[in-house]
Amino acid sequence: MDMGTGTPEARNSSDATVSFVCVGDNLIHEQIWRCREKDADGRYNFDDLYMPVRGLVSAADVAFVNQETVCGGEGLTLSDWPRFNSPREILDALAETGFNWISTANNHALDRGGEGIWTQLDYLSKMKGIAQTGTHVSRADSEAPCILEIKGARIGIASYTYGTNGIAPPDDKEFLVDMIDEDKIRMDLDTLTKESDIQIVAMHWGEEGAFEPTDEQKRLTQMLADAGADVVIGTHPHVVQAPAFLKGAEGNATLVYYSLGNFISSQTEPDQMLGAMARFEIEYDSADGSIRFISAEALPLVTHISSDYRKYAVYPLRDYTEELAGDHALAAKGLSLDSLSASARAQELGYQENT
Repeated sequence: MDMGTGTPEARNSSDATVSFVCVGDNLIHEQIWRCREKDADGRYNFDDLYMPVRGLVSAADVAFVNQETVCGGEGLTLSDWPRFNSPREILDALAETGFNWISTANNHALDRGGEGIWTQLDYLSKMKGIAQTGTHVSRADSEAPCILEIKGARIGIASYTYGTNGIAPPDDKEFLVDMIDEDKIRMDLDTLTKESDIQIVAMHWGEEGAFEPTDEQKRLTQMLADAGADVVIGTHPHVVQAPAFLKGAEGNATLVYYSLGNFISSQTEPDQMLGAMARFEIEYDSADGSIRFISAEALPLVTHISSDYRKYAVYPLRDYTEELAGDHALAAKGLSLDSLSASARAQELGYQENT
């Protein structure tokens, strides 16, 4: 499996090219919903948070986001750190933006216990065209592979987290959250590789604020590559870590985005305002079951917070302006268009070569 330009003349009629977009932590702090007014039906609308990237997201065949905070809604009392609970309308906005794969395996998954997970999953189950991985309503659900069918290709997806901030699941319900358990991951990937053509794994891991992947992230990535993962999507550090290609035990190329940083948040440091959008295309040949990467990049994103903390939105860095940067709430801490661009270069965001 190599990476090439994939000219139309070189492709067989059995080929399908599947496009992917993946973003990091959708971290909904209280400030993001506290300044909102409800409509006449008593509902929030968060569509504008993601409007600047909607075209990029909706154009992809598969669009992934890590929903960092449980969206249990007002019935479970909205709350901020350290135990989040966000409005359910956040999920509506993600769907409206074009996301069709939401991961809920992260360290805040049990912030509202089993009830928070069940409430969120019940809401997601009523949303057409949304796949969810990482949390479950039953043991049987946790054991069933999640597979998307796109353009004739079967895409196996899964997600796992390093922990849940010390909050244990209720007795006999350890299945609620998919944890990073190597034996389970190997078994899951064995099933996915038998039942799907492309395998993508999301991992909530690493150290917060670290710009380099830890040795444990690298070790786990190699394990995933050896087990057959084609792509690894990393979240949790809240800053970007440079992506790379590595080789698995069978000589396969695995694309890893060690950390995509924040998608949106109200965190307090300039480095936490720079995220990344993984964009890649995979060509699948149904005749022989082979795949290859056609393209791969990490597009820099910026979380904009207005100086009065009343407006939030996520922009592609290429569309961010000096005027917006000047009005950013963290401009006084040194955030500027130049500093964001320098950070993006330092984290090697852009086109990734398969070497």
